[in-house]
Amino acid sequence: MNNSSVSDQYQNIVDATNVVSKSDLDGNITYVNSKFIEISGYTREELIGKPHSILRDPALCTSIFKDLWETIKLKKTWNGVITNLRKDGTKYTVEAFIFPILDANKEILEYISIRHDISDLINLNKQVSKLHNDRIEQEQLAKEKFESGIVNEMTQLECQVLYHPTDTLSGDFYSIYKRKDGSIFIYLLDGQGHGLSAALTVFSISSMMSQVINEIETLEELMEKLSPSVKNFLGDEEQLSYTMIMISKDKKSISYSSAGMYPFLIKKSDEVLRIKSNNTPFMNFSPIPEVQNLSIENMDYLMVYSDGIVEHENKEILEYLPKKLILQPSLISKAFKEISSHKFDDDVTVIYLQIVL
Repeated sequence: MNNSSVSDQYQNIVDATNVVSKSDLDGNITYVNSKFIEISGYTREELIGKPHSILRDPALCTSIFKDLWETIKLKKTWNGVITNLRKDGTKYTVEAFIFPILDANKEILEYISIRHDISDLINLNKQVSKLHNDRIEQEQLAKEKFESGIVNEMTQLECQVLYHPTDTLSGDFYSIYKRKDGSIFIYLLDGQGHGLSAALTVFSISSMMSQVINEIETLEELMEKLSPSVKNFLGDEEQLSYTMIMISKDKKSISYSSAGMYPFLIKKSDEVLRIKSNNTPFMNFSPIPEVQNLSIENMDYLMVYSDGIVEHENKEILEYLPKKLILQPSLISKAFKEISSHKFDDDVTVIYLQIVL
């Protein structure tokens, strides 16, 4: 096979896959291949002898072309993404490589430009970006609606809350009510997993509770009303962990029902009580949960938390575990701020309530 035959094959491959043109030292077009004619919409006669600026998109910054000319005049290759205008005025986007061709004395003879049409890729990227932005916008709207269902009727001085979802939508959900009879009702739900499915579960069950919380007199009554609806809502293998606490008007006793959660903590003087779960998590076949009543004089603080704050590997915040925090109230604000700056594998919620008589 002779060299000219090999060279012709190379030329055919380049012409079949690229938009190719040549220009003189002033940028006037001296050669265009068939793909150049096809994509530009001009005839060969309309292009030869014309400056490349015939294709220029006026919206492009002039600094691009200043950099282009400075680069190739230094006998270097220029590469960049630019938009061109077809004869009919429509735009197309190319990735361009412009090479200076040198003679035996290393002087520039001409320039050759090899372009790849990436218009379809650019359009696809725009569509993907729009879909992504639309999804983010919808997630944000869902997050705002989701979190608007959280009720906290305590002041910042009475109760501090750390709420740190892993995903846009959380599998944790809580509310704190000051009931009409003077008692306080706190609950923390931890749905199975995190994200949309868990968020739908905890949001729906929270909505059920919000409708009856001021109508019932005891936690036992709430469980009797709530239990059938929860069981009907949960799927065959879905479960719900929870802690629900009713603090009496005189702040001397609590009733609680808890399942699948870490013990909640009560501090009185220098003593910390760990109140363990007394039920199994809600499932669609669960019995009505049991409620226990405790007389606790001189309560100072109560802390309820989900497992995300405990089951993590962030060594930097080990000093902020609940059992340590409840003994050091002065650290709460600092701890919550620092914890919020870390990434967790699960949703994190901590409710820190000061018992004010």
